[in-house]
Amino acid sequence: MTSTDVVAPPRDSQSVLEWSRATVDAPLRAVIADLPDETREVVEYNLRQQDFTAAALALLAAETVGDGGGAVRVAVALELATQHEQLHADLMTRAVSRGHLPAAWVEFGDDRVVSAAEALLSLAFAQLTKSEVMVLNAALLSVVDGYVQEIELDERDDIDIAEHLGVAAAKHAALPACACELGALAAGASRSQADHLREFGDDIGLARKHVDDVLAIWGGPAISGKPLYDDLAHGRRTLPVVAAIDAGADVYAETDPRAVADLVEQAGGRKWCEQQAELLLARALNHLRQCRPRARAADELFGLAREITTARSAQARTPAPGVPSQSTAASREDRTPS
Repeated sequence: MTSTDVVAPPRDSQSVLEWSRATVDAPLRAVIADLPDETREVVEYNLRQQDFTAAALALLAAETVGDGGGAVRVAVALELATQHEQLHADLMTRAVSRGHLPAAWVEFGDDRVVSAAEALLSLAFAQLTKSEVMVLNAALLSVVDGYVQEIELDERDDIDIAEHLGVAAAKHAALPACACELGALAAGASRSQADHLREFGDDIGLARKHVDDVLAIWGGPAISGKPLYDDLAHGRRTLPVVAAIDAGADVYAETDPRAVADLVEQAGGRKWCEQQAELLLARALNHLRQCRPRARAADELFGLAREITTARSAQARTPAPGVPSQSTAASREDRTPS
């Protein structure tokens, strides 16, 4: 009797994220089980807001080159580290929400959140080997450096788009790059394969930042979990705003957030970010191909990358039935069809 190998079709992104959550949920909860009650309460609350993208990147990067089972502890560590970074980010920016829930500091106060964040970092390091700790630590130091540079840029009147892109990469690309690299190495990847997958994660992290900045202005509560024009209402120099200023727009001539959004869009800030996300996604795909990946895992990894970047941006371009588009009539002429 002969048998025929049947290769299962790639899973869609939602199924991948559900698989990722199911894979790391038990070991993750086992790790946090011994935390003090007050600290564990903060961590468990924040877990409700996690999409487990970091774990999915690590697990799929592993499966593109080998056996993903050895990357589970890496995936757990990256979820812990991601929570650590998010808790600190919300504290520093005083963001009142994450996703569709109040931010942890709003619910529990600053002191408990700081304690929880530090505990999460210790737990993350405990899952890794010494060499892996060095890679994760370098990624987290990049994030910190990004925040320091951002403060310096905010205190200056001049705009240098290259510097703002550097800050965005430092803050938002380091951990996805780390997840892909460590996941691949845990599965026995060669140095070349791990480097390509690291570059893949780096590009996806920066592409996601471009999209997040677009959605924080034009996405609205249903997509971004934030009010329309939220970043503009808080005066943040996000990438669409910086691109508009670089193109010559006087965005500070208006004070109403909607009017500022119109100026930014008319100057091309939104379109530039969407195009950059597309270019970064294409570059990421090239790196993925260079690592000689397994086809099904590569399809799932790229599908997830597209879902968390350009697909989300397209959602903000397509209003729900009966809801008018948030774009102005002037900008409607050069809209990219979704």
